[in-house]
Amino acid sequence: MLSILKNAWYAAAYSHEVEAEPLARTLIDQNAVLFRGEDGAVGMIVNRCPHRFAPLSAGKQIGDTLECPYHGLRFNRSGHCVFNPHAKNKGPLRAADIKAWPVMERYGIVWFWPGDPHRATPEALPRVDFLEKPEEYALVRGLLHVRGHYELVVDNLLDLSHAAFIHPQFSGGNYTAEQLLAATSQRLERREGSIVNHRLRSGLGPSSAHVNLFGMDAATPVHTDTTMTWYPPAFLDFAVGSWEVGQERETGVHIPQLHFITPETEFTSHYFFVNGRNRRQNEPEVDKAMLDFFDLAFGRQDEPMIEMVQRNMGTVSDINELDPILLPTDAAPVSARRMLAAMIAAEQAADAGPGTAGDNPARADSPALS
Repeated sequence: MLSILKNAWYAAAYSHEVEAEPLARTLIDQNAVLFRGEDGAVGMIVNRCPHRFAPLSAGKQIGDTLECPYHGLRFNRSGHCVFNPHAKNKGPLRAADIKAWPVMERYGIVWFWPGDPHRATPEALPRVDFLEKPEEYALVRGLLHVRGHYELVVDNLLDLSHAAFIHPQFSGGNYTAEQLLAATSQRLERREGSIVNHRLRSGLGPSSAHVNLFGMDAATPVHTDTTMTWYPPAFLDFAVGSWEVGQERETGVHIPQLHFITPETEFTSHYFFVNGRNRRQNEPEVDKAMLDFFDLAFGRQDEPMIEMVQRNMGTVSDINELDPILLPTDAAPVSARRMLAAMIAAEQAADAGPGTAGDNPARADSPALS
C-alpha cells in the first residue's frame, strides 16, 4: 500500500501541460484530471463520473466545467456537479459531487494538496532561490516516468556518491571513481523540517558539462558544489556549480536544479526536474544540449538502475523491510526516510484521533550514520 505524507504540496503537472485540453494523470493512486477554467485558473478533480464511471478527461470542456462524455453531467473545478441535462431545470445534482484537490501554480508547476484543504497554504511550499530570479537563469524542464517507489528516487538524489560509478560522463573520463570520491568532502546538516547534504569536491577539473557547454578548462582545478537540500516528502533543491580554486563562488558556472518526485502508484513515480544556468542564456541549442545531457543521466542511467533495484525488491516498496547494509554515504537518505516516516506516523495518529498513537513513535531526529 502506498504511504504518503498527505499535508504537503505535490507536483501534478507542468503549467504548459494544462492548456486547451484536459490532462488525465494518475497521482498518488488516484485517477485525476486537470483543466483550466475561463479565468485561466487550474482545477483538479477525480477523473471518473460517479454515474457510469466514464473518464471525464474524455469529455468536452464547457466554460468552467467538464462535461461527461457518456451522459452529459458537468463538473466544475470544485468537483460539484453543476448541470444535469436529464433534470427538468438542468440544475445541479449534489449527489454526483466528486472529490477535488486544492491546487496552485508556482515555478511553472501545478501543485496539488492531498491532505486537509484548510492547511493548504502557499507558504507550505519551499522557496527555491534560483527560480525566484528568472532574469538570472535560463531554464529547461523535464518529466520522467520511473518504475520504482518514490523514496528510491529520493535515495538516489541524496546519495550522489553513485555518480562516480553510474555517470562516468560527468568527469569526462578524466578521473577514476576513487579519485572523485577522495576529492569530495561531505557534511550532513539536519534541520527542523529539512535535511542538507553538503558536498564539495576540490582540486580536480570541472565536470564535462561545464567544459563542453560553458568553456571551462578541463585541466584547471576547481571547487564543485553538489549540495542537496531535501524537504519532505520529495522536494529537492540541488546546488550545482564550479568555480576556479582561489576565485569567488559567484565567478563560476552554476546549474542549479529543482527535483520533485510525485508517487503515481506504490511502485511507479513521476519525476519532475527544472534546471537553471547562469551562462549562455537565450541559446536554444544549449537548451537542447542540457536536456540531452539530463536525459542520459536521469533517463538512461539513474532510472534503469532504480527500476532494477525495485525489481530485485519484489513486492516490497520500503527498502528497510529488506534490512539493507548501510554505508557512510547513506546518512542523508537514511535521515530523510526517518524524518518522513515520523511525519507520516504523526499525521496518521492525528487522523485516527486521541489515544491511538504508539508509546514510542519514530523520531525525526533519530541518529543516522556518520
